[in-house]
Amino acid sequence: MSALTLLLAVFAFGMIIGLPLSFAMLTSTVLYFLYEGQPLYLVVQQFYIGIDSFTLLAIPFFMLAGDLMVVSGTAEKMLTFSNAVVGRFRGGVGYVTVVSSMLFGGCSGSAISEIAGLGRMQVRMMEKGGFPRAFGTALAVSSSIKGAIIPPSIPMVLVGAITGTSIGGMLIGGAVPGVLVAIAMSVVVFLTSRGMAPQREGRLGLREMARVTLGSLPFLAMPFIILGGILSGVFTPTEASAAAVGYGFLLVLVRQGRNVKWGELGRVLARSGALAGVVLLLSGSSAVFSWVLATERVPDMVAGLLFSVTDNRYVILLIINIFLLLWGMVMDMLPAIFIIVPMLMPAMVKLGVDPIHFGVVVVFNLVIGLITPPYGAALFTGSIVTGVPLEKIVRAMWPFMAAAIAVLLLITYVPETVLFLPRLFGLD
Repeated sequence: MSALTLLLAVFAFGMIIGLPLSFAMLTSTVLYFLYEGQPLYLVVQQFYIGIDSFTLLAIPFFMLAGDLMVVSGTAEKMLTFSNAVVGRFRGGVGYVTVVSSMLFGGCSGSAISEIAGLGRMQVRMMEKGGFPRAFGTALAVSSSIKGAIIPPSIPMVLVGAITGTSIGGMLIGGAVPGVLVAIAMSVVVFLTSRGMAPQREGRLGLREMARVTLGSLPFLAMPFIILGGILSGVFTPTEASAAAVGYGFLLVLVRQGRNVKWGELGRVLARSGALAGVVLLLSGSSAVFSWVLATERVPDMVAGLLFSVTDNRYVILLIINIFLLLWGMVMDMLPAIFIIVPMLMPAMVKLGVDPIHFGVVVVFNLVIGLITPPYGAALFTGSIVTGVPLEKIVRAMWPFMAAAIAVLLLITYVPETVLFLPRLFGLD
C-alpha cells in the first residue's frame, strides 16, 4: 500500500466514524509521516505555518461584529428601514425580508448568523402580511445565503487566506453576485405573491420616512465602514473586521446604556473565541494535509483527471459546479473549503480561470449547500428558530434554490459579474 493510499484511507475512515475533520486530517497525516519514516516535527512546522496568518483573525472578528449587531438591536432597525422602503409594494413583506437580509449580511458575513438573528422576526412579519409560514421561512432561509456572499463574507476571507488570493478582491467580488441573488429572490416573491394575495404595508409620509431613515442610519453604517475602509485603503480586511467589532460595541453601549446585558455579551465573546479556535485548528491541520497532498502531486492528478475528460473551460466549470453542489449537500461549508479549494485552485489557474472568479464561484456553490437537504446548516437553523418542520420548508424552498442556481450559472459563465468591481478598485 502506498503512503498516499494510507493517508486517504485513514482520512476517509475518520470521516465515516464521525471524527472531527481537523482530527481526521491530523491523524491521517501523522500516520503518513510514520509510514514514510519522515520526522514528525514537519507536522508541527506545517501546522504552525497554517495558523500563522494575520488575515484569519478577520473570521472571528466579523462573526463577533454580526453578533454585536444582533445584541444592539440592529436587526429590528434594519427590518423597520427595509419595511419603510419596500413594504408598500404588493408582497412587500417578502421584499423586506430580501432587503433586510442583504443589509444584515453586510454586517455579519455569515448565513447562519443572519437566519439566527433575523429569521424569527422576518417570518413573523411575513405571516402577518399574508404569506404562509412555511413559505416565509423558506424565503428567510434562502435569503440568508447573501450573508456569506456579500462583503464582509467569512468564507471569502477563508478562501483568500488559504490560497493566497487577494482577500479584498474576494470580498468585493462577492458584491454583485449578492445583489443578483437579492434580485432573483425578489423575482420569485413577485411571481408567487400574486397567488397568495398578501397585504401591503401603508405608504409612509415624507416626515415619517425621514424619521425612520435617520433612526436607522447608525445601524446601517456598519457595511459602509467595512467596505469604505477597505476600498479607500484605510483598512486591510482584517483591520476592517476589528473596526467593525469596535463599532458594534459602541452601538451596544449607546443603545443599552446602563442596561447592558453583560452576561449576553460574555456569551457572544465566548462563542467568537470558540469559533477562532475551530478556524485555527482547521487551518493548521488542513495546512499539513494540503502540504502532503501537494508533495504527492494530488492537485496535478486532479487537473489531469479533469483535462482527460475535456479541455473545454466551460464544460470543466460545469462539472466542478455539479460536484460542489453535491458536496455541499453532505458537508459543511468551512471544511469543504479547507479540503477542496487547495486541490482545485491550481487546476483552474492552469486552465486560465481568474482565482478571484473561481473563489467566488466555489463559495457560491457551497453557500447553496447551506439551504439544501439533507444537511443544510441554514435550513436546520431556520427550522429551529421558526418552529416550522424541515419537510415543509424544503417543499417551499425549490423556487428559491432554482433562482440561486440560475445566478450561479450566470456568475460562472460571465466572469465580469465577479471581476468588474475588483478590477475597478485595483484589487484583482
